[in-house]
Amino acid sequence: MATLQAIIDEIQDQVGAISGIRGAPDEPPDSINAFPFAVAYVEAGEYYIGPPEVMTGLHTIIVELHVARKDLERDVSRAMVYAKSIPNAVFAALKDSTYTAFQTLERITYEFGPLDWGDLKTIGFRFRLEGVKSQDEIT
Repeated sequence: MATLQAIIDEIQDQVGAISGIRGAPDEPPDSINAFPFAVAYVEAGEYYIGPPEVMTGLHTIIVELHVARKDLERDVSRAMVYAKSIPNAVFAALKDSTYTAFQTLERITYEFGPLDWGDLKTIGFRFRLEGVKSQDEIT
């Protein structure tokens, strides 16, 4: 059984372990100066009862990969390195029995292009992890 924050922490641990990523905090920071960095947060979800005495949640979690926007050709190339490695790291967490915060993940969709972090212009990926399942005891 795991909380939504535990799922986000686990995702950030997996993504933060990818070679070259310089930051992957558990909570989104107000500002950051180490690039590339990744941040995960919940976008939407639902909770329902089932099995009995258990609150099951299905969530959509966003994982953004930010590269500083200074030289477009170089920055796009730098970001593209993570097109496969981030989804792979998340799927690996599901496959690895030592990670148990979330039981299922239906799919990962993504967008690539300009991003913002506060006043900072960046470029990178916005991955949408859909159908992330959690279960918690009802207290």
